[in-house]
Amino acid sequence: MVKRRKGSAARRAGIRSGFRRARMRQRRRNDPKPKKQGSKDTGTTAQIKTEVDFIDRMKGTLPEALTARDLKALNAALSFFFADLRWAWALFQASERHGRAGPFLALGAMWRLIALFKQPFAENLHLPILRLQDALTALDDNEVAPMLKPVPRRGRARSTGVRLALRGYAAGTVERLMQAGVERQQACEQVAKALTRLDIRAERGRRKITTDTIRHWCDEVSADVSRKREAAIVYDDMFTDCERRRFSALPSNQARRSRAIASLTHWIWAVFPEARKTS
Repeated sequence: MVKRRKGSAARRAGIRSGFRRARMRQRRRNDPKPKKQGSKDTGTTAQIKTEVDFIDRMKGTLPEALTARDLKALNAALSFFFADLRWAWALFQASERHGRAGPFLALGAMWRLIALFKQPFAENLHLPILRLQDALTALDDNEVAPMLKPVPRRGRARSTGVRLALRGYAAGTVERLMQAGVERQQACEQVAKALTRLDIRAERGRRKITTDTIRHWCDEVSADVSRKREAAIVYDDMFTDCERRRFSALPSNQARRSRAIASLTHWIWAVFPEARKTS
């Protein structure tokens, strides 16, 4: 029993020191405007110290079934959590460190939130996320962890969730253009041109997306009767009652056409930040 307690203490101390090193290293790497030598502290160091102190003090203390007396600590934890996620989003949009900086910080926010809870922390439920975060860091040192190595397989690879979502949004844009008086063939052509302008290419072979590609995506979304795949979910979210009212409230069909293409463009920029550099 004594050995287990020592091991537990060592594990907690290792996590604490590892957290400090990771946070400081990440802040230094991802700060888009590093301070010049001799400049005044803008608050970043104090913010890191505050968050580290909070994690040190509160890790493994919250119950899974929260009560009113736990809300103060939970609200403080969530304030750090969402602040980190907003910073991660900004880094992701800036494509820092080949697009890895944002996901790295988001993963860190996730495992630190889990580690605040007593039983999940005791069961090491946060460690798989921490290992994935470490694997992303290793890429900067030209090391590929086994979990990130591609798995050889025959035949065509499965489409990723992001690419399926792209199909759904493209199909939804075609439908919006048709609601604004554009023929289906022309709507598919306009969406294909918009994606080409943003340098969004076919998933395999890097071919340009064509009118036929968009038409196939539309048919694919329509054929999903269950409406459970990513493409259909994204498509359906574009046509909720609220979205329909907002789109119909535009003053003219021309305004609706412009909004449809602009909405597609901004969605692409959000999901594929690298597309901003080509438009």
